[in-house]
Amino acid sequence: MITRIGDNCAFLASSHVGHDSIIGDHVVFSNNVMLAGHCKVDDYAIFGGGAALHQFGRVGKHAFIGGMSAVENDVIPYGLVVGNRAVLMGLNLVGLKRRGFSRDRIHAMREAYSALFAEVGTLRDRLERVADRFAEEPEVMEIVDFIRAESDRAICMPRHDRAA
Repeated sequence: MITRIGDNCAFLASSHVGHDSIIGDHVVFSNNVMLAGHCKVDDYAIFGGGAALHQFGRVGKHAFIGGMSAVENDVIPYGLVVGNRAVLMGLNLVGLKRRGFSRDRIHAMREAYSALFAEVGTLRDRLERVADRFAEEPEVMEIVDFIRAESDRAICMPRHDRAA
């Protein structure tokens, strides 16, 4: 097994990358971020101070992990999670705008996110509908593929009883 760190990353004071983890390019770990073993963090992910990722966890590209968040499930690409037992709060809109994503691309991702994490039906059914409807949207398909991929963890989901 190998621990691999990508290019142009920033690891602030007391950050920890566990064994056999793979970190993409342009990843930011603020102070005291803790990553357990066997984790995978994709390009441009950002972790707020004191955040922790459970072993075998995955974080998709351009995701944002809020400070002091305990992340025990996989975080979709472009997702924003926060909290002790982190929940998905939406898309990382600030990060997407800062990275130069167009309004049209962001709008498509928001529409797909709403359909994907609606309260009605099963995730599997919603995933297939989103995949069919947004087949020409590469960012949406990255989210779909991420969810479809085999993983030791569940997907971090929104809590519908919270105001977003």
